[in-house]
Amino acid sequence: MSETDGAPAAPGRLRRALPHSRRGRLLLMSALVLVLAGTGFATWTADTWPWPKNHYCWGAWEEDSGPGFLGDEAFGDDDDGSRTDRETAPTRERPTGRCEIVIAGEYESHDGDKVSIDQQVSVEYGPVPKAAEARLAMVHDGFLGGDMAPFPDGLPGTVNGRGGMLVLPKSCDTQDGRPTVVTMHASGTYSNGPSYTRNDPADLGGARQAAVLLVAAANRGMAAAGCAPDEPLRVSSPLYDLPGKPESVFSASDDVCGIRGLRLATEDIEDQTGAVTRDLQTCSVLGDRDGMPYLELAMVAQPRLAAVFDGIAGEHPAARGWRGTGTFGEKHTIVRADCAGRPATFLMGASTDPDHLAAFANAVAARLGCAPIAPKGAAQ
Repeated sequence: MSETDGAPAAPGRLRRALPHSRRGRLLLMSALVLVLAGTGFATWTADTWPWPKNHYCWGAWEEDSGPGFLGDEAFGDDDDGSRTDRETAPTRERPTGRCEIVIAGEYESHDGDKVSIDQQVSVEYGPVPKAAEARLAMVHDGFLGGDMAPFPDGLPGTVNGRGGMLVLPKSCDTQDGRPTVVTMHASGTYSNGPSYTRNDPADLGGARQAAVLLVAAANRGMAAAGCAPDEPLRVSSPLYDLPGKPESVFSASDDVCGIRGLRLATEDIEDQTGAVTRDLQTCSVLGDRDGMPYLELAMVAQPRLAAVFDGIAGEHPAARGWRGTGTFGEKHTIVRADCAGRPATFLMGASTDPDHLAAFANAVAARLGCAPIAPKGAAQ
């Protein structure tokens, strides 16, 4: 179901009851002004017309409220650009939901080429998957890369300028104990002429604004699902612990992500170090030309964020000599062990080389002041 200005809408309904383009609004305003003028009741000009704002994502976001994708600038030079949305709100009986905003624009450039804008912002509300591999693919691959920053104000999640993930309070957990999360993702393309197309995600207004958008959607979703806390979640602080810029790795013998002994024995890659805190540390290594993932590493110790991995680390050590429990899989590796008085979860994706995780996990353990996670010499 959908919630807009407090009124429910039909499930999955595509809402375009009011014009979502500049020209459409101007035409309707002009018609209304003419009608009112003929009856003697025209007291507003077009600039001061009390035009009702559209609301999106269960009523969480308002048109023209700041981020570019909610304003007319999203359409470029197209006066007929459109913004449509489809949404299904969570309920107490079915605590899953989704909303999607689609932005489309088309106009002619100064050179006479056809310019097309096609952008999307999608939000999903629901529990993390039951299956371990699906959960790791969703959370680690999607939201624990080196380009993500921790949420401000101690909120359990990560965010960047293209979206993020927020773990909701325990009151929203499923009956089998899985946490519920809200995720947001911006995508899109820009085309100019028949042969030029580039990625052009919808403008969320930067990482902090993305955090504000995600929290607003989370509050609406929790209210609809009947699990909202007494006080709504808020973003009041700046983003700290921002990720570093990607850096080229020129030699196969170079360490990556600033971790001694962490080497990929390949060239033409770039690494990016994300947060390095007591709660979170991330590292990504990608191809510097094609962006192909070579290595994804993360340590998660923030209790609520780490809860998304509860129940999937197994009951035995990942390998002989490793502390804690874990599994080395074909696509993902997870190891959970006590570190500095609380559980820490170590994750690896893209690579299947245990030495990569050993170097990372032991370096993080040393930084946090706990015993090594991998056996001595594992990453030599």
